[in-house]
Amino acid sequence: MAYVYVDGNTNALDTIAEDDQIKQVLHWIGFTNNNQKNNIFNDSINSFSDLYSFSTSDIGDMAKDYANRHTNNGRMHFGIRRIKKLKAFMFWVQDFRRIDKAPTIEGMNEPDFLKELDQALERAKIRNQHREDSDIKSKEASPGPLKSEKDWVDWESKFVNYLSTLTGVNGVPLSYIVRENDLPPTDGRVYSNFMEETIYCAPLNGTIFDADKNTVHQAILSFTTGHPSEDWIKDKNRYRDGCRSMKALRDHFAGEGNATRRIAEADRLKKSLHYKNERSLAFETFLTRSQKMFNIYEKEGEAMTEDAKLRFLFDKTQHPTLAAQVAALEAQITAGANISYTTAANHLSTAVSRLPEFLSKNRVIGAVTSSGTGSIYKEDGSIIADRYIPNWNELSAEDRSKVMAERKRLNIRLGKGGKGHQNPNGGKNSGQSSKALKKQNNKFKRQIKALKRKMKSKDDDDGNANNSESEEEKDAGDSFDRRESKKNQKKKNKK
Repeated sequence: MAYVYVDGNTNALDTIAEDDQIKQVLHWIGFTNNNQKNNIFNDSINSFSDLYSFSTSDIGDMAKDYANRHTNNGRMHFGIRRIKKLKAFMFWVQDFRRIDKAPTIEGMNEPDFLKELDQALERAKIRNQHREDSDIKSKEASPGPLKSEKDWVDWESKFVNYLSTLTGVNGVPLSYIVRENDLPPTDGRVYSNFMEETIYCAPLNGTIFDADKNTVHQAILSFTTGHPSEDWIKDKNRYRDGCRSMKALRDHFAGEGNATRRIAEADRLKKSLHYKNERSLAFETFLTRSQKMFNIYEKEGEAMTEDAKLRFLFDKTQHPTLAAQVAALEAQITAGANISYTTAANHLSTAVSRLPEFLSKNRVIGAVTSSGTGSIYKEDGSIIADRYIPNWNELSAEDRSKVMAERKRLNIRLGKGGKGHQNPNGGKNSGQSSKALKKQNNKFKRQIKALKRKMKSKDDDDGNANNSESEEEKDAGDSFDRRESKKNQKKKNKK
């Protein structure tokens, strides 16, 4: 009995054969003429697997081929809509391969299937964007070298994240190669998106896997060569298998002995971590190290409960100013509020951002960032007034005004070398300063003359010394007069 192609909301049979599934899909796409369906089926697509190796250009070439045929040889024009749906059909079939499942339309109707095609097109766009962004994102996500055992926990998570930025041959993130479970989960879990599902479910066999596992092995080599970690994968190099290499690293660094040491490290963090102020330990750093501790406990099967995390956060937040915020959060929890560790940590982070010490520290950083050239602030938050500021002209007019006002307030003038000194005349003009200098020199002159008179009254036994010193003193005492005389002579000559 020939299969009757269904339209609209009528569901395909649960026992529909694969060749009839292909023809039903062609019918839903828009090839309602039986001759057209049969020609495409016989010449181009007679199974789902035919589409595994197809590309969008292949679909375009197929459309051109049919358009160029003679009428009696099956000539037809696909049109833009049907070409687009054929490409979506190809993506849809290939997506099943990415999660190691067989494609089927059993129990589906036309509207539902066309929605599936739209989703397949969106997933294809996401994969293409992921490929385009891969180079930039992978550089940013590089885990760096695996130097020692103490780096393992952080390095492993960073390396997996790094692989998630790289795309395999079939468009699946390469992190699927190093997943810890060989087989897809069977616990009925719900994935956040299709890409996550491919990571958990992509087959660990076949030609695509062979190509991808080699790529991952090379990546592991690049981060271990020249370091002790390299020794643990040397005997695996002949396989060129990133899956094997990663397992060897995990067997060593995540083995029982190392697990004990990591638990000890987590215990040390649990005991030593405190947040007292921004200077001794920034709150952001405190949270980062706390998360590291949580991750170790979870990795080693001793995960802290949400309540335990909250108690740790409240007990270890010991800044006096934050006591009220901690008490308020505890009161809300006692009253039955559903507050997670993340929510509480974010709340306290906001409170920290209002602390004067936080504002002062980040004002300096912000000034550097905003100008890109320099800051007008010292580390303690005060304005730099006693020295030149690099790239002065590139500072904002507002910042320059602040510096000038501060120098005026402190009576600071900058001399040669960019060092500042306080002006004893309170910032008076240069004429006034010159008069003060002359007055001071006249005072020195009088003192020297008085000293000369005193020296002359001494005994003749000291005559030679007195004479010698008197000459020096005379020269020193009269030096100012000579300079003044020269200046006056120059003025007369000019006249």
